Amino acid sequence: MSHRNVRLGIVYRGSIVKEEIIDREIDVSVGLRADSTVQFSPKDYPDFPDHLDVLFHEGGEHYLVVPSDPSARINLRGASQADNVETIRNKRCIRIGEVAGGSVVVGDVTVMFQFVRGYATPTKTHERTVLRIGLVYDERLISDRIFPQEKTISIGGSNGDTVVLDQAEYSGASLSFVNNKDGSVLLKAPADMKLRVAVQDQPPRDVSQLVESGKAKQDGGTTVAHLTLGARGRAVMGPYSILFQVVRQKVVVPTMEKKSLIERFLGLFLQDVVWTACFSIALLLGGGVVTQAVLYQRTQGQYLKNAKKAEEHVSVIIDVDIAEKEEPKEEEPEEEPKETAPEMKPEPEAKPKKRAKPDKKPAKVADKKPESTGKTVDLETRKRNARKVVAKRTIAGALMGAGGATTKLFAEGGEGDAAVVAKTFGGGDDSGDKGDGPGGGVKLAGGGGGGGTVEKVKRGKGGKGFGKRKKIATKKVKKKEKKIKISLSAGALGGSGAGKSGVARVIARKNSAVRRCYEGALRKTPGLSGKVKVRFTVGTAGTITSVSVIGASGDFATCIKRKFQRIRGLPLLPSPQSFTQSYVFTKN
Repeated sequence: MSHRNVRLGIVYRGSIVKEEIIDREIDVSVGLRADSTVQFSPKDYPDFPDHLDVLFHEGGEHYLVVPSDPSARINLRGASQADNVETIRNKRCIRIGEVAGGSVVVGDVTVMFQFVRGYATPTKTHERTVLRIGLVYDERLISDRIFPQEKTISIGGSNGDTVVLDQAEYSGASLSFVNNKDGSVLLKAPADMKLRVAVQDQPPRDVSQLVESGKAKQDGGTTVAHLTLGARGRAVMGPYSILFQVVRQKVVVPTMEKKSLIERFLGLFLQDVVWTACFSIALLLGGGVVTQAVLYQRTQGQYLKNAKKAEEHVSVIIDVDIAEKEEPKEEEPEEEPKETAPEMKPEPEAKPKKRAKPDKKPAKVADKKPESTGKTVDLETRKRNARKVVAKRTIAGALMGAGGATTKLFAEGGEGDAAVVAKTFGGGDDSGDKGDGPGGGVKLAGGGGGGGTVEKVKRGKGGKGFGKRKKIATKKVKKKEKKIKISLSAGALGGSGAGKSGVARVIARKNSAVRRCYEGALRKTPGLSGKVKVRFTVGTAGTITSVSVIGASGDFATCIKRKFQRIRGLPLLPSPQSFTQSYVFTKN
């Protein structure tokens, strides 16, 4: 069910200070008081009116309250100010059932209102007992608040109080109120505080009278009073006056209608047209994506399935063909030899035909790839065919075999291979005699028909022949370096400060880097050992700003100093602090 919501805009001294929508059919008022529909803080707006009625809701209709200030101005859209004037709750009101909106100007405050379309929200009204506290300063109400939820409310000059007073004007003990579950309030005040309380429609009384009548009691230096519904009072705290009252408050809260799960789900879409349209579009887009995915899966999946089947079919055919080619041929049975008559003479053997000389110019072979015959050739047969081709068509064939040049060369005089090669190339024998060959070079060591090792020899005098042989060692002997064991012991970090433990953890992780500096120094000074002290300063940025090394010099000190300057990850200190780290270096 639709109804009209009230949209409020409040302008104070030319600036918009608040804008709010009232979606309940209640009275509308603005001000500093706690019972105002739209409440302002006295601290932010001290000169704002305490309470200003704007609209009354009576009999299901809204009425505009005419301000009592004669200088106030009213502006309505859709109705006349003189029409439909009625008296409601002892105030002059204008019925605005058909009015779209308007404004009311009272002093520096302008309240603009507008009726907008809304949906009826069921409400429920219930009552509760609350504590109402007003703060008066210089005979002016500066605060009016209701405390329904707080367990304990304290008023004083300390920062821990619920209502904090100016410490320059009040520095005494605090005044406290304790809310009980039954709705009553327990008042606790200093015994010397000016306090007057009215209980159960009785006139206000001071503390002594309350104690005599049994309405209050003294607990040490504290006055304790039990306040029930209707109790009220006043307490003086320096220049401040505290007004307190236990009242009954009516609260209107919205309630949710009991709906089924389907009604709640459909209500989300039917309440707002924009939401319904957006959700419908989202459903259509989602359905389109799902449909496209299904179609793609069907078409692409079927294509991939067919392609896989075709690939499997082709692979099976190829395997079968290969198997057929590799199958060995069945051996034909040998024919039994026929018996010949003894009188018959064997036929004379046919003379082998002479091989035709190959043409000087080989015929051009057509660029055609040989077709596979399907016959398999074993590895040994393939090697023999390759050797025949090499012997027939290359120069290596001239040096191979029984009639080759190599065989002729090494067969002279029955000498060994090395001797023949040496003589052929002009070298001498082992005694260093000069030969007729081209001069010095290499000689094959060893005799007979076997091969030898290649040795480097000196050139003979006169540039001819071979000199004495001199073997060169080819193996390099690596010298074994003696391993030196070293030890490093780090003392406790010297210094003080909040970040000492964090600095010590980071410095301890750099012991291995300092150890490497010592290892490098031992290479130059083998007998180096002793105690080294490092003084450094950690800045506020977590880095080391200065380093000094005591007990070391040269590259060793420079290495340690550089390692400390590169340290990162130190804790952030509030101010620069100096520390000392000692090391003892020992060579075992």
